Amino acid sequence: MPELEAHSPLGASGAYRWMVCPGSVQLSKGIVDEESEFAAEGTAAHSLGDSCLKQGDDAWQRIGTIMGGYPQPVSKDMADAVQVYLNHVRAYPDRDQSNWFVERSFHCPELHPLFYGTADNVFIDEPNRHLYVDDYKHGAGIVVEAKNNPQGMYYAAGVLEMLELWGKVDTITIGIIQPRGFHYDGPIRQWSISVDDLKEWLHDTLIPAMETALVSRETKSGDHCRFCPARGHACPQLVDDMKEMEELMGKVADQGGAKALTNAELGRFLVLFDTAKIVAKAAGKTAFSRLQAGKKVPGRKLAKSKTNRTWKEGSEAAIIHKLGEKAMTESVLKSPAKIDALPGGKDLTAQHAYKPEGGLTVVSSGDTRKAQNTDVKGLFKPVTK
Repeated sequence: MPELEAHSPLGASGAYRWMVCPGSVQLSKGIVDEESEFAAEGTAAHSLGDSCLKQGDDAWQRIGTIMGGYPQPVSKDMADAVQVYLNHVRAYPDRDQSNWFVERSFHCPELHPLFYGTADNVFIDEPNRHLYVDDYKHGAGIVVEAKNNPQGMYYAAGVLEMLELWGKVDTITIGIIQPRGFHYDGPIRQWSISVDDLKEWLHDTLIPAMETALVSRETKSGDHCRFCPARGHACPQLVDDMKEMEELMGKVADQGGAKALTNAELGRFLVLFDTAKIVAKAAGKTAFSRLQAGKKVPGRKLAKSKTNRTWKEGSEAAIIHKLGEKAMTESVLKSPAKIDALPGGKDLTAQHAYKPEGGLTVVSSGDTRKAQNTDVKGLFKPVTK
């Protein structure tokens, strides 16, 4: 049997993409996607969580150390986020080597040759026939849902198959722990599915999608394009999308502005605009590489990124001596999300925290926020004599 790649081309982390856009698998073949700084930081945070769980440490004990090959040492911000994950995992009762697994790898060639991966945390509640599969997300920009999460369901199916638990579990709970990404349901989100429903999804949806992705050229654009290795290359779908956007731009130009678009066209234009930003980001990455190599890109140049001033080493004592307490920052109460992570914190936030009313803004239909009713007629009740 040929040696497996480090990450399956049909792995769980990319399922949200290749299940929707099967053609992306072939288009991405052979493309080495350079890891971004955010991805490298996420890898370091995962390594921190993994190490702390295995050795019984808290994240703050690792502040200043190097994790996962990431050049920057563990910061307080990273430690605070990872500690939320550690506290969640350690809340599972009666953990031991027979029912609790950190970074649990699996390979299920009987389901599909490329069905393999590693789940962050797995806990088996044998008396209650309940399997918990947790996935830590360090990212702050893209909020991940637990409900119907294909990555979590993929992991759960792999663990059930690998550990031969299909007949020993009734319920699976998928957990997403994302301390740095704002969600109305909080940093820890869970969703449960019956073992029968998961098995049906596995055989009727996931495995057929894996088979399709190996041979299909069908493509579809969307949010999943952001992390597709083919996004900066000759993806035919992105080319078609830019042509479609050009046609809509022509209508805007010829008929007096965006108000000329129908509601359907307006919605499609905004979706295409989001796709164009993904293409532009990939182009910016290419421009950076070329400029670094000494080539000229018209209209662009390399410059130092903006930074804030910071104190020189050893300057604190001199400044405090001169200005006294005026030089010090007042203590500020931590955010509700960070209080949640402290012992008894959730009880306090439930009693004292609230979500202020925000103004209206246009977001993607896939956003986690509820749609607001702006039907003026619905604000008034009919008057009867």
